[in-house]
Order: sequence, then C-alpha cells, then structure tokens
Amino acid sequence: MYNHILIPIDGSDGSMRGVEYGLDIAQKYGATVHALYVVDRRTYGDTPALSSDELFFEQVEDHGEEILETVEEKAKELGLETITVCKRGLPHETILKYVEEQGIDLIVMGKHGHSDFELPHIGSCTDRVVRSAKVPVHPI
Repeated sequence: MYNHILIPIDGSDGSMRGVEYGLDIAQKYGATVHALYVVDRRTYGDTPALSSDELFFEQVEDHGEEILETVEEKAKELGLETITVCKRGLPHETILKYVEEQGIDLIVMGKHGHSDFELPHIGSCTDRVVRSAKVPVHPI
C-alpha cells in the first residue's frame, strides 16, 4: 500500500514522534523512508548577505543533517531503506514539491514543532500540508 513514506522533521519533540510513528508504518509495509529537513527561508532568508550569514546557514544545515542522521540510524536498525535530504525553502511548499518529485505515498509529520533554533510562529506547516497534499497525511 505504501512504498515511499515522507517524514518531515525539524528536531522538535512533535517531529520526533512523527519519526517513530512513520518508521513503524514503513516497517509494516516495507516502505522506503524519506526524511526531509527544511531550512525555513522566511526566517533565514534565501541567500546570505554576508559571508558570516553563510556560516550561520551552514550551522543550521549541519543541525538538520545531525537530526537526519539520527532518523537514518533508527531506520537502519529496523532494516529500512532511507533517503535523507536537507533543503532550503518554505517548509510546506518544499514538502509538497518533494512529495510530487519523489512519488511519496504517505506523509507522517508532527502537529506541533519548532526547531531548536528560535523561529517566529508564522502558522502551522502541518495544517498547510494537510490542506494541500494530494496524498494522505498522518499528523501525529
């Protein structure tokens, strides 16, 4: 039923609950797990203005890569194939575009999340994905 499951993450407790649930579903169906971390351009901008800004982008992306590695390790322990990706963009748009490009069958994501980096609350990414996705979304 599900061949490719996307688990968007931001490192929050909510997104990590989504990881656990998504991995459980993937194990039941033998699905490939796609873990996606999005560096929010509303907060960090599209491109750095100064070289010091690029260093900050790299720090945020490094943080995302660390979280993605955690997901990959958990998936490997369960014998699951995993694809991890870190991108820059608007989270909900980036998630929806990834779904289209990769042929995702199911999205599993936390309802309430904020990254470890302070972000202004702009709206619920999960709500936007639920309203716009063309595949099932399971909010946790």
